Amino acid sequence: MVEAWQQLSVLIAGCGSIGRRHARVLESLGVHDIRGCDPSPSQRKALLSDVLSARVYDSYERGLRDHPDTVLICAPTPQHVPMAAEAIHAGCHVLCEKPLSDTTQGIDDLTNLANDWKKKVMIAYCFRYHEGLLRAKRYLDSNRVGRLVSMRALMGEHLPDMRPDYHDLYCAKQGGALELVHEVDLAVWYAGRPVRKVLALKRNYSDIGIEAPDIVEILMDFEGRSMASVHLDFFQRPRRRQTELICTKGIIIVEFARWDQCTVSLYDSSKGVWEEEHLVTSRDDMFRAEDKEFLQAVAEGGPIHCSVEEARKSVEIIAAAQI
Repeated sequence: MVEAWQQLSVLIAGCGSIGRRHARVLESLGVHDIRGCDPSPSQRKALLSDVLSARVYDSYERGLRDHPDTVLICAPTPQHVPMAAEAIHAGCHVLCEKPLSDTTQGIDDLTNLANDWKKKVMIAYCFRYHEGLLRAKRYLDSNRVGRLVSMRALMGEHLPDMRPDYHDLYCAKQGGALELVHEVDLAVWYAGRPVRKVLALKRNYSDIGIEAPDIVEILMDFEGRSMASVHLDFFQRPRRRQTELICTKGIIIVEFARWDQCTVSLYDSSKGVWEEEHLVTSRDDMFRAEDKEFLQAVAEGGPIHCSVEEARKSVEIIAAAQI
């Protein structure tokens, strides 16, 4: 049986690597009406090579003119809010890639516009759907290790290895390692409380030769006696990703340097032993979960878990870190 959400049309605005990943995921979910728009002929061709049945347009305006049900925005960060507003005016629901914006300007207007037009707007923080990180959240919510006191997160990868064309990327010119915003969002998600203070250091320290900062250290002080320390960099080898949650009754550590495996370690002080779970994962699992949640929310009127207001929190932290 074809579900109502599978019958929705999706216009992917931006046919780069992340847009093409969403297109492949949507096709695997059984969505048949997939469209893409990009001013670059080579990017449009690349999308068509991944999803043969897709329709492509050479401009966002032409794509909106054909009245898609939903728009998935995969354009550079400064374009997110204006493009989301344009999509709402065209009668579309919006799934926007992270981060929502590089500034808080226009976010309140976007929220009001979505409410006035009764349109869903969801921000794609896919790591909230990663199985290892979800397990850590469930441990926290169940009070298995007590109250969260400190989160320490590290994310680093060698940008030239990830993207040989990195000098042409938006993040190489603006934002830099601050584009690795997932760990900031995870701090917001795990803390579950308003941030009181942000301190940051950022600069070019490596030899990869980008204009924007290639390393950032961010400290966050949350209400409720909780803090977070986040390290982000664009030059280290090998790629690493680790999240530590230090709590009043134990510790949770989530590690996944690779997309196909993850280790979740938990120390429960009442038992006095470490427990380890080794998970087999897939990068696309996160995208499938978030894309499906968004489409089901549109088709069935259900809730979304990362709204504009929720995504605004990490934008405010990044904005504070820029000062």
